[in-house]
Amino acid sequence: AIDVKVRMPQEGKGLSSAVVTGLKMAQYPVLLVMDADLQHEPESVPEVAGPILRGEADFAVGSRHVEGGAAEDFPLVRRIISWVATLLAYPLTASRDPMSGFFSLSKETFERGRDSLNPLGFKIGLELMVRCECKTVKDVPIRFRDREAGESKLTMKQNLYYLQHLLILYWHKYPAALVAVFLLGLAILLAAASFLRAELEA
Repeated sequence: AIDVKVRMPQEGKGLSSAVVTGLKMAQYPVLLVMDADLQHEPESVPEVAGPILRGEADFAVGSRHVEGGAAEDFPLVRRIISWVATLLAYPLTASRDPMSGFFSLSKETFERGRDSLNPLGFKIGLELMVRCECKTVKDVPIRFRDREAGESKLTMKQNLYYLQHLLILYWHKYPAALVAVFLLGLAILLAAASFLRAELEA
């Protein structure tokens, strides 16, 4: 028999918080997350979980962007959005496909970041890689198929959530660097204001 947990509205909203709830409830040492609309092929589960089972990585990602990986019937606009989103996340993780929702990690790794997780939007894999301080990330080639049911979660609102999410993760990982950039920008603005004021008074 399979026990199915139905989450009530008061227990949380959104895909990321649902994934975190499931990971917290999981009782086995290796965890795996994938879409249920068959965009992620069930046949790829052993390959994605493999690096974790063998102790080769802290985090394994089912990737479209490595040799052997592919994305079927992906519209050009969505490919561009995915490429830009991946580029923006580059300093946060070594994965070439941090947008992927097909990934695996150990329960031990999850517990490292469990209390600091702040799931926002639906890019929970990126959140876990950063918050759980995953040092070794392994990209595993997968074929990303067109969904057989449901509809895309990609909306303008989710894009804005993603930008907000990135800012939070950058602050978490590089607080000193962000403070330095802010202070430098402030110094430049003040210097420019002083220069303009001196020019106007001359």
